[in-house]
Amino acid sequence: MLAVFGVGVAWAGQLRPQASSNWAGWVVTAAGRNARLDRHFTTVSASWIQPSGSCTPGVRTFAAFWVGLGGYANNSKALEQIGSEVDCARDGTPAYYAWYEFVPRPFVMIHTVKVSPGDEIHAIVHVSGDNVKVWLRDVTSGGPAFVKSHVMSAPVPDTSAADWIAEAPSNCDPNNRCNPLRLTDFGAVTFMSASATSIGSAGRHRGAIDDPVFRAYGEILLRSNSFPGNSLDTVTFASPSTLATGGHSFSVAYGPTSATGPTGTSGTTGTTGTTGTTGTTGTTGASGTTGAT
Repeated sequence: MLAVFGVGVAWAGQLRPQASSNWAGWVVTAAGRNARLDRHFTTVSASWIQPSGSCTPGVRTFAAFWVGLGGYANNSKALEQIGSEVDCARDGTPAYYAWYEFVPRPFVMIHTVKVSPGDEIHAIVHVSGDNVKVWLRDVTSGGPAFVKSHVMSAPVPDTSAADWIAEAPSNCDPNNRCNPLRLTDFGAVTFMSASATSIGSAGRHRGAIDDPVFRAYGEILLRSNSFPGNSLDTVTFASPSTLATGGHSFSVAYGPTSATGPTGTSGTTGTTGTTGTTGTTGTTGASGTTGAT
């Protein structure tokens, strides 16, 4: 699903840390038209170890881990993504699976790849013109990779950003008004070998998340109280770590759902000090003599 942000201002080289109700992770943006090497992105990839879900009977929860292109800008209408998920059923049983999605089309479960907690997942999204190819393999099980190609139109693919994300999936109505679902307690997930490939007037460039060729990069914190069943004073977090040396790896940690503390009472206002006395007025100096005519 597309990102839903609170605050965030970009400047050259880095994005101000941002709060989102559904995304946690890192994102890089391209410079756009006339850029020598990063007009837009063509490829994003990474590996991660599938986390296990901590489930509570009676509570349905969801957590997705993915790489993708697009979906970041406020006016974005498309997102090309592939990843894995852990959902908790109402009876407290976790379900693990792989999926892909070409937003605004709904997500599709991948039945040919069986995902288990602890498995290493490797995923790639590649876009060329209107053609999108997503690729995913469970490295641990050693089975064949899943590959899906699709031509996107109305909207065309969004390649203005590359994303490495842990997400609280959303439930959307026919008018595309979406609310995040309650996030599964996944402990932590580490994205490894993260890279993106961009293209511009001078050719292609492949780099890490913080590669200086890319226009900007930044972290996103998931902070939400809009999950079904949460009260207005309850907040759920998922927080990304700083980038490891080299910019190819980081972790996202689940933050426990907890009520915000009460607002403390205001302290008493101190008394105003006394007004000091006004100093004496100095004497006026003598007038000089008038010069001779």
